[in-house]
This record gives sequence, C-alpha cells and structure tokens, in this order.
Amino acid sequence: MTQKREQGAVYKHAEFIRSKGFQYNPDSGFFVMPDLILEEYEEFRTNFRSDFTSVMLVKKGKLKGTLDRKVYTCVTNDLILISPHVLKKTDYVDKDSTVAVLNFTVDFLVDIGIPANKLELYDFFTSKYSPVWQLSAADAGMLSDYFTQLHVRYQQVMDGAPFAKELLQHTFLVMWYELAAMSTRYLSVQTPNITRKESLVISFTNLVQLQFRYQRNVQQYAEQLFVTAKHLTETVKEITGKNAGEIIDDIVIMEAKMLLEDSRLSISEIAELLHFSDQSFFGKFFKRHAGVSPRTFRAMIP
Repeated sequence: MTQKREQGAVYKHAEFIRSKGFQYNPDSGFFVMPDLILEEYEEFRTNFRSDFTSVMLVKKGKLKGTLDRKVYTCVTNDLILISPHVLKKTDYVDKDSTVAVLNFTVDFLVDIGIPANKLELYDFFTSKYSPVWQLSAADAGMLSDYFTQLHVRYQQVMDGAPFAKELLQHTFLVMWYELAAMSTRYLSVQTPNITRKESLVISFTNLVQLQFRYQRNVQQYAEQLFVTAKHLTETVKEITGKNAGEIIDDIVIMEAKMLLEDSRLSISEIAELLHFSDQSFFGKFFKRHAGVSPRTFRAMIP
C-alpha cells in the first residue's frame, strides 16, 4: 500500500512536512508556525487522524470544525488542544483568519526527556475536558509570543547555532508549564463529578481509540486497565447501556465509514488498514453493524 493512500486514514507528521515543503526536518517530530492561513489547507477538510498532537491558537477570525464528530466554533483568542487519535476535520475558515500552530509527536517528547509512558500527566488533553479554551487577550498574547519564540529557536537549530536544540527544548517545556498553569483557569469539564466507574469507562474508551485498528479483544483491554473482563463489561454496560465489545465495534465502524469517504482507498485497502483478515470478513462485519455493505455505503455518500 502506498504512503499516499495511507494518509487517507492517518496524517503522518513527516509526510505533512515533506508534502508542504516546510524548512523543517521531517524526522524531528516537531513543527511550529506563528502565523498560518488555515484556509489554504484543503486536506484538512475531510476527516482524518494524525500521529502528532496539535496545539492551535486562533489569532484572527473564526473557524468551525469537528473533533470526534462534535462541532466546535472557535474565534479570536481561542486555544484548541487536539490529541492524535481524535477524528478531526475543518468545516469552515474565515478567509482572513490566521492561527498559530504547534505540532509534535511522542518521539519528540521522548527526545526532550519526557517518557512516552508519562504522557497521561497532561490531563488537560484527556476526553473528560473540553478541547477548546476561551483565553483572555493577555494569555492569548503570551502564548502567541511562545509560538514565535519556538519558531525562532527551531530556525536556530536548522542554522546550527550553539545550544540551539537545548534552547528549543527548554522553550517548549516552559510553554508547556504555562499551559498546565492556564489549565487550572480554563479547563471546562465535559463530564463533571466523575465516579470511579465513569473514569474506568473513559479510560477504556480512550484506550480503544488508540488501539482499535489492531486490538479488538475485550480481555486485552481489561488487562491493560488492571480489571477483569467481566468487571469491565459490566461497568461499561451500566454506564453506557452497551457492553465493551459493542463500544469497540462502534469505534471500528465510525473509522470504517470515515475511510470509505476517501475515494482514493479501495475497500480491500480499508480492510487492511483496519487489520481484518480479508475484504470478505470486513464486508460481513460492516454490513452486520451498518446495515449495508461497504460498497453500498460508499455509493450513498454525496
């Protein structure tokens, strides 16, 4: 399967850098742009996931998009935090709008000394909180300055300036501490007063969103969450009305529908991306849960 086709499912950081010709090392896992015109990026107009985290500050104008199919409208001084596994799409952008964007991968965080297994410390990226913060003008201005500083630091890295990489890393960490401090003022809890059972369901759902392509076994998820499969299934059923297996299937079907919207991907390629044994098995799974075959569903797309 070609890399280009695979992007229909997951937008990869290195390919994003190469395709746009930015003066960034594609393998650095890092990208920052203080003033970016989002309207110019047509590839963001269809649903996609990414292998990188994004922090976006709306500096001017208005934009509307979806995160996991929930609609958000963002205006000047809004900050948007976007996790890699989240299904995202830009629906509308003002022609004169500009945003500051910071993208980074897990490899970049590990490279600057943050272990990949400690990323859960960044609680403000979890699904229990709103991904959009309405910042004050002062806080938005301060973060805008950090985007600019990071851009300058990276250019120094490219120029081979002394200690440029260390300065870039420390500037990133200082900005991150600022975000953590701001989170105490701006976090809007989407699911307040979470019980232990609700927390388990959120953790399960987040884990499924990360692993559903290759892991659809409830027992394996239960082991990662340090509970029995029976307890996990009963808890998920109590909180959501669906059992754990149905939650997994729902997420797989949502992804399959998104992939079918991309006409560049054949049905056999989609089956491969979702790690089904073959196209026939994928077709039966899809029809059982969606009510129509993948081919029929694709024909129904406007």
